Amino acid sequence: MASGRGYLVVGGDSLVGGSTFAALKRRGDRVIASTRRPSTISDERVFLDFEDPEAFRAPEGIDYAFVIAAATNYERCEKDPAAQVINTELIPRTVASLLSQGLFVTFISTNSVFGGERAWPHEDDPHDPRIPYARQKSEGEARVRALASAMGWADRLNIVRLTKILDGGVSPLPAWTAAWTRNEAIQPFSDLTFAPLSVRFVGEALARVGEARVAGNLHLSGAENIDYVSFARALAAHRGIDPRLIEPTTSVEKGVNIPFKPTFSGLGMARTTDLTGVAPQPFAEVLADLDLPRA
Repeated sequence: MASGRGYLVVGGDSLVGGSTFAALKRRGDRVIASTRRPSTISDERVFLDFEDPEAFRAPEGIDYAFVIAAATNYERCEKDPAAQVINTELIPRTVASLLSQGLFVTFISTNSVFGGERAWPHEDDPHDPRIPYARQKSEGEARVRALASAMGWADRLNIVRLTKILDGGVSPLPAWTAAWTRNEAIQPFSDLTFAPLSVRFVGEALARVGEARVAGNLHLSGAENIDYVSFARALAAHRGIDPRLIEPTTSVEKGVNIPFKPTFSGLGMARTTDLTGVAPQPFAEVLADLDLPRA
């Protein structure tokens, strides 16, 4: 049933943005997505460029915004000064503008702000960012929170941190599926851990966060910390793949530099579950949600 509220999804071209847009539409809500692609502008898509010095004005009838946008490439965040400007200045400026227009805003962040060496950090635990992307997101959080507090808008802001999100098109799944289709083995890393979420779950969970309108820090996390070898074996069993087509290795053995290689990836969700009813996503549900072609 429609809520009578209007939602803006900033970053509608992204994986999470598209899923959130779809989840809200399924509820019958009015939803508009932003895009940086002028050719795709329509009644449901408006143009937004963070670099435009003129403040973006939310469409009439919109009272809630999800800001699902960032420079996320680890290498770019390390080497390109423009990435830091986007993450720590331009996007926080857009969040502040939306808050000043009276909207409730959800600002999307990442589990990497906690560094990955502490198991199940809670929503209000201190940060320990260890790579440039994580430091930029942590600084972006701080700037958004400071702007909101200084202007008395903190009760209309939440920050939602996410763990790794999967669908059939997210690496390494396309390469694994292609290899299994050719009856070739894959080589997952046993020294890389994550707490996966399905993109479907994230979209639905963010829609529920939007309905709850809870201020403060929130988390969306998979229920298990799992290494990629264990994930590959579970996925193979789920899909009926010969387990001999899995050859475990490590990133060290393969000479692959992984900037963010956490010991623990999952996030504590006690506050989030208490206030929104959203619980961590069970790993079995993640597997069931993956939209993968059969090998």
